[in-house]
Amino acid sequence: MKMKFAISATLLATTLLLTAIKSQVTLAGTCASRCGNAPLHFTPGQYIRVQVINRSYGDVKLEQLPELRKTTLKPGEKLQFDLKPGTLAEFSLMFWDDGGRYVKGVVSKPNFGTLVLEIRPNSRDYPGDRSLYIRNDGQVSIL
Repeated sequence: MKMKFAISATLLATTLLLTAIKSQVTLAGTCASRCGNAPLHFTPGQYIRVQVINRSYGDVKLEQLPELRKTTLKPGEKLQFDLKPGTLAEFSLMFWDDGGRYVKGVVSKPNFGTLVLEIRPNSRDYPGDRSLYIRNDGQVSIL
């Protein structure tokens, strides 16, 4: 009887130990579970429509480089840039709040040829973003 109890106790302890080890393994995630979204990318040379929306509380100044076009967006206003194939190798758009408040740029790609930049208010803990950059390889960056 003692032998059966010892074997049963050993099997139970081993099962509990392995179950605990397995649960830790299943809780461990891969980098893909914590890395965030993949960077936005367009095919080089494709038509891109860039929509800028001011969702901040104040006026936002925009300056497109290298053409040096300057404009101001009031809260809630939108502006669109159409980047035609072969007309511009790279696109840069600088933005800042006219009142000195911190803003951040949030980009999305709602469809194949559209890039949306929402300019939103930001906290003082992070100074915010200042520019949108589309490189000649199609990579989109917020700096």
